[in-house]
Amino acid sequence: MKDLGFTETENGRILAGMAQSCRMIFFTGLPASGKSFFLRALISIAGNTGRRVHLMRWDAGLASFQTDEILARYPDVADGSHPIVRKAAGLWGRQAVARWRDMHADHADLLVGEVPIVGNRFSELVKVLPDEVEAALASQETAFVFPVPTREMRARLEALRRETFANPRHPDEAKDAPPATVELAWRLTCTKSAELGLVQAAEGETTPAYDAELYRRFFDHLLRHRDARALDVDMFYATNGSPHNITVGVSEIFATPGEVADAIAAIEAAMDPEAAAREVENWYLI
Repeated sequence: MKDLGFTETENGRILAGMAQSCRMIFFTGLPASGKSFFLRALISIAGNTGRRVHLMRWDAGLASFQTDEILARYPDVADGSHPIVRKAAGLWGRQAVARWRDMHADHADLLVGEVPIVGNRFSELVKVLPDEVEAALASQETAFVFPVPTREMRARLEALRRETFANPRHPDEAKDAPPATVELAWRLTCTKSAELGLVQAAEGETTPAYDAELYRRFFDHLLRHRDARALDVDMFYATNGSPHNITVGVSEIFATPGEVADAIAAIEAAMDPEAAAREVENWYLI
């Protein structure tokens, strides 16, 4: 661990600039890439400059859709929540952004989000859709940030994920993507990049080792309709406790029971479970 204050680093200065200029900042990328650390750092920086921070996270948003009644109808599947639930949570997320903008016109208010994308987890936020919030999502005042660790840093972050998943320092660490899901996300990155023609397909069934340039190319493609900003990560930063421990007061956005019911109903009216499964399978076709 290098003992260097984050705000003194290049990435710290980049986030400080965003904290002043942006209205919305969404962190995305692979699990075990540093999203939670940078999200917490940005929230701290923004709070210290007087911004009123509002937070929207996939896991917290999804939790509102995981009621006993909904899970009885749409139980979890092998790679996570049911496709109907994922699509409904994504629809809600986009609507929540629109509602937030309507309610918070002051530049002092800042929306910070966690948008995994992979596997249709808030991927609706990076798709071009004909609705009232598209112009704002595509605006230069909205940044989609993805950390790109070097191969050495990726290996260290994966090791840290194995450690914290086995021995959580914070309740949210127990909800992080488990090591098997981290590996699956990288396999998906490789296979989907090949399907999109971004890289040549690997021979046989072998998944290539983590490659920062492949990862960057894939997310640049996914975010091509947004103001995408990569953060090069080649070092650990001094930190206290878990990156999930957000110390600055924030207002977190959750789905109300009525919003959950409306989103589920809207998805059910638009597609059956088989169609939802196809949509989720094609999450990378942005």
